[in-house]
This record gives sequence, structure tokens and C-alpha cells, in this order.
Amino acid sequence: MTPPGSVDSPEALRALPEEALDGVCAALREEIVSVCGRVGGHLGASLGAVELVVALHRVFHSPKDALVFDVGHQAYAHKLLTGRRARMHTLRQEGGVAPFLEPTESPHDAFGAGHACTAVSVALGMAEAMAREGGLFRAVAVVGDGGLTGGLTFEGLNNAGASPHPLVVVLNDNGMSISSNVGAVAHLLKSASARAFFESMGFTYLGPVDGHALSELLPALAEARRARRPVLVHVRTEKGRGFSPAESDAATRGHAMGPYEWRDGKLVRSRGGRATFSEAFAEALGRAMEADARVVAVSPAMLEGSALVGLKTRFGTRVYDVGIAEQHAVAFSAGLAARGARPVCLLYSTFLQRAMDQLVHDVVLPRLPVTLAIDRAGLVGADGATHQGAYDMAWLRALPGLRLYAPVVGADVEPMLATALSGQGPAALRFPRGTLPAVPEAFVASVAPVVGGRWLLFPKEARGAVVAAGPLALSALEAASGLEGVAVLDVRVVSPLDAEAVDRALETGRVLTLEEGTTRGGLGSAVLEQAARTGRRPRFMLLGLPDAFVRHGDARAQRRALGLDAAGITRALGALFALK
Repeated sequence: MTPPGSVDSPEALRALPEEALDGVCAALREEIVSVCGRVGGHLGASLGAVELVVALHRVFHSPKDALVFDVGHQAYAHKLLTGRRARMHTLRQEGGVAPFLEPTESPHDAFGAGHACTAVSVALGMAEAMAREGGLFRAVAVVGDGGLTGGLTFEGLNNAGASPHPLVVVLNDNGMSISSNVGAVAHLLKSASARAFFESMGFTYLGPVDGHALSELLPALAEARRARRPVLVHVRTEKGRGFSPAESDAATRGHAMGPYEWRDGKLVRSRGGRATFSEAFAEALGRAMEADARVVAVSPAMLEGSALVGLKTRFGTRVYDVGIAEQHAVAFSAGLAARGARPVCLLYSTFLQRAMDQLVHDVVLPRLPVTLAIDRAGLVGADGATHQGAYDMAWLRALPGLRLYAPVVGADVEPMLATALSGQGPAALRFPRGTLPAVPEAFVASVAPVVGGRWLLFPKEARGAVVAAGPLALSALEAASGLEGVAVLDVRVVSPLDAEAVDRALETGRVLTLEEGTTRGGLGSAVLEQAARTGRRPRFMLLGLPDAFVRHGDARAQRRALGLDAAGITRALGALFALK
């Protein structure tokens, strides 16, 4: 018989006797803990879904049956069971196993997703396509209960409940997204009304099922697979199951707690020493909330990631967690602002994309004083292509009347936030993931009000200029210090651009624009537009993220590879000065 710890295909799993499956689950759980200890990752949800994943692969025949996982936080056991066990130690590393589901990596990854709430809609589309092909196989949406706080899931459920075709929705209910779920749905799922709710939407409801008891999971999933209409299987699991440090983490149940190691029988986690941009913003926001009772914070289920846990403790109901619902977060902020509040809505750059219509229609068009804090702008490293903050500058600067700020160092954050909150219309601050950079000697931080650009260097005989946004300005300053005649402009305000300062850069005759975002429509495009308006024709070079999705890996290594470090900027300036 195949040893439980070496099962690496659904076929091998289905060939085992049922009494061997508990051993498979134990081996998978041990491997997930080991991998996350070495390279980090989304530990808690995957530990809680081990038995569920084993049961899914036992009952359904992937890839002919399509298993569509919402996000992928719960899918590490799925990766281990579908041919990636030998490479799992490369998880989230450059060239290694993807952080989320990735169809190009395995045919068993039916659909890739790094953003929540997509699974029901996608699986329904697959079920409809399967019905056109004869209906021999099943589409399965595996959705965390956190996904039920997002509107897209309900759009899919609404459509699916009226479908004449079979669809299986597996609700993995552990009571949490990153932290505990909020709102009415969380209460509904704990009550006897859950059955009536889903049946009223047109689903056959099975459950609730103990998600750690294969004796309950296997027959429930088998019944769902036999059904000829939409079925919802309500499975209750425990996030962090089987790993005591995760189980004892009351806040997130080990959501993303690696890397770590055991020392003298105790778990020791790797921790950074310096403060992050997220923490610097949260500290500035706390002082703003102390000074002005109108200032409130809004988060779409990201209290931990946005460093808001302390503010929630201090300010209570002035810090809103609205669930995994970015569209609602922005529209809710608009409603707050319309009645006199000064909301600060904190979102990751990649998740702000989901609320673009609300920002345009509900905030910018009526010119409401909503301030966006755009975290994880630029490269994010191990989370990869689904999470890179590549596009916020390009589309935010197109919105009339929205002021967009980009701090270089931590000391820039508070004056920029103060300027944003004191304005009459919408504003946004974008800042990267990671620790605050060291402040060079003689560097002068911003003071409020923040208006226009800031020259970090302007030699008497300037023969070229770097126009930069955000912390990359420090890399530009480092590069320029080894060259003669290079000026460095930190734009500070990406939109509206400081036309006078940019004109001065254009007058040097050579301009290199520098941004950690797409160059298509971003800062470089803004500077080129200014040159076109004024008729200036300097030599240009645009340096930023490529016209391609950047995959997972170490963000510092990616910056080096893309030429976004001091050495790369030096090379780019050399090429620019060589132009005739």
C-alpha cells in the first residue's frame, strides 16, 4: 500500500482503503506545517481544510470534475495531492510553486484566483459549459464563509440558485476570513436559519457537516455529486486545526504565521525589526483621529494587514471592518463623507481595483472628502501576480479632482495624510509593502501642507533629471550621487502634477521617470503629457514595471532584475546620456 506521506495524486488517493485516509490527513497537515515554517505562507486556512480537500479528491475526479477554490488560502493540501509535493518547499519563491491556484502549473487548478468571492460565479460558468458538453462531470466551488461577506459571491449564488444545471457549492465555514467574520451572515451561519436561507435561494442544502470527520464529509459530497441541481454543502471546520500555535492564535488562527522554527520546544517566529509603511500610516491616522472626531477608518477585512488592530482597540466604533467587500467599503465611505465624516478607507492596491466604479461614481464625481490609503502599492513579492500593486497610479491619476500622494520616507506620511484630510475633495496616499527606508543625511521630510514636488538634488550644471515617485526616489538619489549633473525630483503629488517643477526637469534636456507601477499611463506618461503641452522635446526614458504580470518572488530581487535599484538606475542614466 502507498505510504500516507507519499500520496501525491488523486488517483493514488482514491486507490487507498478508506481506513488509510486519516493517515493521509495527518501526513498532509505535518507537511503544511513544515513547508510554512521554512518559507512562510497561508497556514491556518489550509490546515483547517485538510480533511475537506482529501474528501473532495476522493469523491470528485479532478481535473475532469473542476474544483474551483476561492482565493487558494485553503488549498495547500490540494497542491500536495496534485503532483507538487516534491516542489512544495519552493512555495512562493521565484520560479517555485505559486502562492495561489495556477492553471499553468497544474491541470488540477481549475481556475486561478488571488482575490476572494469569485468561485461561485466561475464554477457556475463551468457548470453551464459542462452541460453543453453532455453534463457528465461536475463543477465545485469551494468557498470560505469569509467569501460570503462579499457581494460577488451573492451575485453568483443568485444566478446559480435558479440554474437548471448541477453545481456543487462547498461552504467551508470556519467563522473567519483573516480574523473573525463580521456582519449578519456570520450570525446566520451559526443559526438554524442557514438551511432555510440557502433553500430559499434554490439550493438543496446538506449539512452542517463536521469538516474534520471523513465519515460525514464523504457521504455528503457523494450525495452532492449525484444531484442534478444546485447543491450547497455546509462544512464546519476549524482554522489552524492540528497546530497548537495556530489554534491558540485567537486573532487569526495562524493565517500567515511563517517562517518559524522550533527552539527548545518553543515556536520562534521570524520578525522584522523596523516599522513598516502600514504601521507608520496607522500611527499617523491615530493622531488624526485624536485631533478630529470626524475622522474614521474603514477596512475591508484587513485590520491586521493594515495595522489597524491597535486603533480598533483605542477608537472602537470609529474603526469599521466591513468584511471582504471593497466595493461596499468605498461606497460606505462615500456615505460617511456625505454626512460630514472624514473617512479614511484603507485598501491594498490590488483590492482597490475591485472598487473602481464606486470610486469614480460615488466618491470622485460628487467630490466627496474620502481619503484612500493604498497599501502594498508596487511590488509585493511572494504573493505574486494577483497581488502586485501595479496599476493604481495609472488609473487614479485619470480621475478629475483626486489628489494622489506618494511618500518617500515614513516622516512624509503624517503631513501627507493631514493635507489629504484638510482638502475639500477626494485624496489618496499610495505606499509600498515593507519596512521604512533609512533616511539619508540632509534629507528634508515633508511638512503640511504638502504642495507640489520636492527637489532632492539639483546641481548647478544639471544635464539631466530623474523624476520619481515614492521610495524609489532614494534609489535615484543614490544613483545620482555617483554621477555628474543629475537632478532628482520627488514629485510627492502624482496628481495633479507640479507643472513648474516638471518643466524645470524637462529643461535639463534629458529625463528619466521612475515609478513602481506600470509605465502605461503612470508617472512617465504624466511627464510626457506635460512635455507635449509645453512643446518641449527632451530625451526620455521611462523606468517602471513592465507590460507584463510580475510573478511571485523576492521583491528586492525583482527590483534588481527590473533595473529599479540604484545600479539599474545608473545604467539607465548612462544609456540616456548616450542618446544623441
